[in-house]
Formats: sequence, structure tokens, C-alpha cells
Amino acid sequence: MELKEAIQISLTYLGDEDASVNNKTAQHPRLKLLVKCANLVIKEIATDYIPLIETEQVEVQGGRISYEKLLHRVLEILSVRNAADGIASNFRMTPTECVLHNENIKNASVKYSYMPVDIEIDEQCPVSPLVSAKTLALGICAEYTLIQGMYEQSVAYSTRFKEDMRTAVRKKGEIKVKPRRWL
Repeated sequence: MELKEAIQISLTYLGDEDASVNNKTAQHPRLKLLVKCANLVIKEIATDYIPLIETEQVEVQGGRISYEKLLHRVLEILSVRNAADGIASNFRMTPTECVLHNENIKNASVKYSYMPVDIEIDEQCPVSPLVSAKTLALGICAEYTLIQGMYEQSVAYSTRFKEDMRTAVRKKGEIKVKPRRWL
């Protein structure tokens, strides 16, 4: 989904149905603030609800993998595997690098969660497909109304956003009930 879809929905929620979101109106101060709010919400989703996960092949130097070698800003390293044979390696994270316990690894496959970069109004949102435009719009409205000092509305939007996010992350599968006997 593009960010402008979610912003259009949030404008509807905020009572401004007539406003149109396009490249000409993107420089309007209100839309700029909505884009900033959207970026805050996207980061909240990535850190608190549904992490963005990437796997990369990197070169290991002296048993250390610098975070600067990775494409994205690292939140958490999930696993490190030897690229040659796929065997997992133990590691520990430091503020600037990942230190491997096996120093013999030369190339590694690193799986990590990351913080998304800020996006503009005409770009694709880096969120899971489980997050709908409506859910993102509710989060945008919650941030926007909080910034504008509309605290009761902010609480209402925030509650709806959190409920939608709980629904998005809930496991949806077959519900099984244990067979029981009647007495």
C-alpha cells in the first residue's frame, strides 16, 4: 500500500473528506505533519508489533560483523549462520557489532529485524501485509490528534489502532476443542 492511501483515510477520519492527496498538495503543512506521524506509526509497528526481517550475506572480519555492513538499521540480530555450510553460530550483540563465538567463519548469513527509514507520501509503506491502510490511518490519527492537543480523540484513535494491531498479530488458525465425555 502507498502512504497516500493511508493518509487519505486518516483525513476522512479527521473530518476533511474533501482534501485530496497528490504530489501538488504534498507540501501542505498539514500533510507534511501527517507524513511525519505516519513515519512514527510505521516505526512503532516495526518495533512493537510486526518486525521487519531481512536476511543478508556479509563478510566476517575477525569474528565480528559490523552493523554498518548491513543494508538497514539493526534492531535485533535473530540468527547468524555460516554461509558455506548453513550451521548456526552463537553470537552476542554489542552496540556497534555482532561478535561471533566461532571466529573461523569468513562469510555469514545474518537474519535480523530492522528499523524502517522515513518514507515520503508517494512511496510504498514498509509494513507487513497484515496491516491494513485503515489500521495505519488510525495510528496516524492518534499521533496527529496528540500533537494537536486533542487528547480525548487521541485516546480514542489510539485504542482503535491497538485493537486493530492486536487483531493483525493474532494467530488465525484452526481452533480445536478437546473431545470430552458427557456425565
